[in-house]
Amino acid sequence: MPNTLARDKDIKELQRLAQTTPMTVRRRKKAPSRAAQLESIDILSRWSAAGLALIAGIGIFLSVTVGRVFPLRAAAWALMLLAALWVCRNMQSHFRAGDELAARPFRWRASFTACLCVLGVAFASAPILLTPISASNSLAVQTTVLTLVGAFGAAIFFATHLKSAATMAIPGVIFTLFAAMRNGDTTSALFTVFAATLGILGIFAFWHVLTTRISRHHPRTTFLRTGFENPARHQENKTAERQTA
Repeated sequence: MPNTLARDKDIKELQRLAQTTPMTVRRRKKAPSRAAQLESIDILSRWSAAGLALIAGIGIFLSVTVGRVFPLRAAAWALMLLAALWVCRNMQSHFRAGDELAARPFRWRASFTACLCVLGVAFASAPILLTPISASNSLAVQTTVLTLVGAFGAAIFFATHLKSAATMAIPGVIFTLFAAMRNGDTTSALFTVFAATLGILGIFAFWHVLTTRISRHHPRTTFLRTGFENPARHQENKTAERQTA
């Protein structure tokens, strides 16, 4: 019996403390509106075709150029790249045509980004797979430069979704830097770091400008859900937010 009274007393003290303690409204992260996210997905589905075309063009050029010296390496790399390109292009064209995942744009973006991860690694592996250590210096430098140009050039077209852009930019930096360090060329390594820094800053700046413009066109709106929210409570929450701000 004494334990029950003590427990009830503790519960009442906790209830009284909860009633008297001022509540702080947790600030939510200002995420873009759903309309803004849908527009960014639409831009990604339209611009990604140009990015895929750029990768295909550079991939064909590297396959032909390196294939004269190392035909087996060029053929294996080209088949791997073309397979990843075909999957990404197939997903992009089906979404634009209104098939399959067109009714679920967020799921399509996640699936498309996963495919871009495979494509980014396959394309960025060119300095390692196409040019062995015995390759000439001019061929190695040409492959490295074209890989960086293709990776960051394609990332610009995917910049409306930062994760999609990262799937092309990050593997391009890692593989080209590893190739420069493998050959022991300090100048190429420093050039790769400098070019990668400029490219990442440019992509991030373009993403920020693009998302800011989209968010201005489609701002977030707040409204009461009739039958589910109390207007007086909604006004109290707004007052509490102003006080905490």
